[in-house]
Amino acid sequence: MSLNVSRGSMAVLLALTFLPGVARAESPEGPVAIPQEPVATRASLPPPAHPFAAMAGSWSGGGSIELTGDIKENLRCRATYNYGTANNSLALNIRCASDNYKFELASNVVERNGRVSGTWSEAAYKVSGNISGRMVGNNIAAVAQGDNFNADLSVTTTANRMMVTMTPKATYVIAVKMAFNRGGR
Repeated sequence: MSLNVSRGSMAVLLALTFLPGVARAESPEGPVAIPQEPVATRASLPPPAHPFAAMAGSWSGGGSIELTGDIKENLRCRATYNYGTANNSLALNIRCASDNYKFELASNVVERNGRVSGTWSEAAYKVSGNISGRMVGNNIAAVAQGDNFNADLSVTTTANRMMVTMTPKATYVIAVKMAFNRGGR
């Protein structure tokens, strides 16, 4: 079997081999440049947004506070989250009230390699402490600790909805459950 290669096709082959950015072909009108399509690389794609960024903004909603003695009251809540892009931080303020209870929670946390840590304070009961936990995707599981307070925390954010659950240990509060919508929608 013999291989027939014309000089024209050999020139195109050489041009493709030595000039990967632009292939050149001869036409009756003269040389024609055929640009190649750029190829998107992983380095050219924007990095995914940090999960804290999805929490930024104003939220409102409600929930419940469950107390010992089968007491349960509905809560009305507002929250503001500020995301710090430079250091993957989140500052939050949550205010909730029922007919008989009120709390104002403030916290500043940072995320490093999936670990969440920071501080919290509650103005109405004048307590404060530290937060530590893990972040996986849009879920945070943490523990808030203070001198006389220990609670498990769970936060899940999906689009314009956020669920927050706080389960204190060894107090008359059994659980606080809050559901927020972004901007009060």
